[in-house]
Amino acid sequence: MGRAFEYRRAAKEKRWDKMSKIFPKLAKAITMAAKEGGTDPDMNGKLRTAILNAKAQNMPKDNIEAAIKRAAGKDADNFTEILYEGKFLMVFWLWWMCY
Repeated sequence: MGRAFEYRRAAKEKRWDKMSKIFPKLAKAITMAAKEGGTDPDMNGKLRTAILNAKAQNMPKDNIEAAIKRAAGKDADNFTEILYEGKFLMVFWLWWMCY
C-alpha cells in the first residue's frame, strides 16, 4: 500500500503489543486490590494506587471499571498475593573474584 502506511502500521502494532502485555497485569492488580479492601477507591488506598498506575499507562476507563466489577462479583476467582524469598548464591561472584 505504500511506505508511509507500513510505518504507521508498524508503530500501531508496536503500541498494541505493549498494551497487550501491560493491561492484563494492571487489571489483575486492580481486581486484587478491590477484593482486598473493597471497591471504593476513596476508602481503599491500594485500589486508588492501582487505578492511578493504570491511568498513567493510558488504560481505558471501561477496562478499569470492568476489573472493579469483576472483583465485586460473587463468582469471581480468588487471587492471592504470594511473596517468595530466597538467598542469593554467590558462587559465580566467588568464581569471578578468583580470576
